[in-house]
Amino acid sequence: MDARAQAALLLAIVTLALAVAMSLRQARSRLFMLFAALNANLGAWSLGLFFQSFAHSSPWPGRVVVAAELLLPASALAFFLEFLGDPSARSRRTLRTSISIGIAGVAASLTHLSVWKPEHWRVSPFRIAAALYCLGMLTGVASLLYARMRRSISRTERARLLYLVIGAGLSLGLVVVDVATRGIPFPPLGTVAITVYMYFLSQTLLRHRLLDLNELLGKFVVLSLLALLLAAIYGVLVSWSVGVTHGRSSWAGLFLFNTLVASFVILILFDPLKSKIEGAVVAFLFRERWEFLHTLQQLRVRVASLIDVQRLGHTLLDALYETRRVTHASLYLLSDDGLGFRRVDFRGPPPAAHLDAATARGIVNAAAAGQKAVLIENVERRLFELRSLLPGATETTQPPAPLSAAGEEAVRLSEIGAALAAMRAGVCIPLLGGDRVLGFLNLHDDRVQEAFASDEIAEMLEVADQVAVTVENTRLYERMKERDRLAALGEMAAGLAHEIRNPLSSIKGAVQYLDPKALPPAESELMEVLVDEVNRLNNVVTQFLEYARPMRTTFQPANINEVLAKTMKLLQGHELPERVEVRLELEPELPQVSCDADQLKQVFINLTLNAAQAMPKGGALTVVTRRPRANEWHLDEKEPRYIGNQVELRFTDTGGGIPEEVRSRLFIPFYTTKEKGTGLGLAICQRIVKNHGGTIEVESRPGEGTTFILRLPTNTEKPLIEGTPMPAIRPTLAQELEGTPVPELRPSPGASG
Repeated sequence: MDARAQAALLLAIVTLALAVAMSLRQARSRLFMLFAALNANLGAWSLGLFFQSFAHSSPWPGRVVVAAELLLPASALAFFLEFLGDPSARSRRTLRTSISIGIAGVAASLTHLSVWKPEHWRVSPFRIAAALYCLGMLTGVASLLYARMRRSISRTERARLLYLVIGAGLSLGLVVVDVATRGIPFPPLGTVAITVYMYFLSQTLLRHRLLDLNELLGKFVVLSLLALLLAAIYGVLVSWSVGVTHGRSSWAGLFLFNTLVASFVILILFDPLKSKIEGAVVAFLFRERWEFLHTLQQLRVRVASLIDVQRLGHTLLDALYETRRVTHASLYLLSDDGLGFRRVDFRGPPPAAHLDAATARGIVNAAAAGQKAVLIENVERRLFELRSLLPGATETTQPPAPLSAAGEEAVRLSEIGAALAAMRAGVCIPLLGGDRVLGFLNLHDDRVQEAFASDEIAEMLEVADQVAVTVENTRLYERMKERDRLAALGEMAAGLAHEIRNPLSSIKGAVQYLDPKALPPAESELMEVLVDEVNRLNNVVTQFLEYARPMRTTFQPANINEVLAKTMKLLQGHELPERVEVRLELEPELPQVSCDADQLKQVFINLTLNAAQAMPKGGALTVVTRRPRANEWHLDEKEPRYIGNQVELRFTDTGGGIPEEVRSRLFIPFYTTKEKGTGLGLAICQRIVKNHGGTIEVESRPGEGTTFILRLPTNTEKPLIEGTPMPAIRPTLAQELEGTPVPELRPSPGASG
């Protein structure tokens, strides 16, 4: 069997395998089936060539070759018209004509006309005409690819078509060389080129990302160079054994020995040679990629030695931004209250400062499902595919139809796209710590649609894993510092209780022993001030002790409405000013809360008195209790979940509001804006609420009042809202998605910053 027969057999095996693989795919689109037909046609042609090299006396292999050549233009034209999406009438007429010619040619090939040839002719005229027709039509198909490439606006699409045009032209040219060199010892380059081209074309259909095709070409180059190098080693050793033992009876033993030696040498050298060649090819052909990969590898080591979150963000984003492969970079981490993700640092145009739970839900769910990286290009592509699956607009008078599978997926992808747009992310990598999402690492290059190759994304995932470990270590370190700080405060508090309170008691007793009436008015007033200041100092020591000592709680089921009502009744009769109106809007039949009622009373008292102090001229304090809505989510430090198993309390005043710079520091111990405040009231409230497994947050705008929001878990593990762990989609949203086209999602480029 000569080299031409072997190459024909290889082409037949590859094309028939591709045809079967495409036919067996679950999602068999028209494009895939036309590609399978094209491969089957090429498989029949190459099998005919293979058997023709053996059965010289039989005319049937030649007839199969001629029939395949006459059908090949129609199958190729049908596939590429579908691939290019060319609906023009002229192209369709050309396709119908080529199909007619192909059918007529196949019928003629079964007759004696296909093998008839004049005297002294080596090839049948019918065979020559079929070959010229096939070559001319395939050249026309290649020109269609070239014309579409010239018209394409997308840089990515233009590069993809350029690969196909070059491959098609090279394959046709080498086939002509094969025909011209028939009868002389010349390697069958045309058949091999078609084999490689069809495999590359199949990857173009399966791999949507252009950079994956670049990576595929790079691997072709690496494997080709590696094969040549190893073949040279093997050939030298084996040729030496054959040359040395030529004409001797002992040649077989030395040949086998050298073959064994060559095999061991190749096995030893394969891995280091493969690594060296891959590195050299990537550094030579893709210099920027090589530098970017080198930077990512260095980042893994540098990030591992960091312990501060701010320094982590600076080091990570500076290194990525300096590669000039990234125009947008940002790092988000889970906020302390677990209600979203806060932006730690960024480079380029500023993304959203905070990502709430509803916006981040899509990416968090994708991470929980095992998706390690979310790419905007994949989201856009899938949304584009779903447009053809979504039905037409629903009449407004009709009841809302249930959301289809395509509509549910479109909703989910729209949520992911909204989060990516808010973070200005082309690639979003969730930072995973065990079974929880700690944050997101976002990268984007708005200069190209597909900016990062698969191997680069794989390196990004390695860096993100190390970043997640560093974030977890940082939080553990902060908790240890907080524990040590509280331990020191506890020891100091014990000393303060003895060293301060005893003298205070003596001072207060001595002052109260004096009779203010026997003193002049000015001195009597000073005595009252002295007593007030002693009481204030004693209150400071009391709060300090409460904050520093370990919290002891006794949890029992309680009705939060009753606890709240009793607290407000107590305050209205004593400490609450009359100019402050308290409005209670309590939702009836709230589930019980497992809590320490006395500690919650302390929280309610602190929040109420703070609200009263924020309204010195009077105002209204509205206290609301309610159940969360069905579609509300909460991101705690473990995993996203419903907050349907929680009770929410809102304390809303009509005061002057809190500035943003103050709001961010409200819960820091000893931070206060009051002249006689200790800065421990809200810190104690936060500690009590967290000890109950709940959260406390503040919403405020200057001039519009302030709202403190408390969420406490109920006394039951069963959610109040029945349903799946995913929130139900509103019918109105389903109607909007099924009635209108899904918009193309794109992060806005913004101004460079």
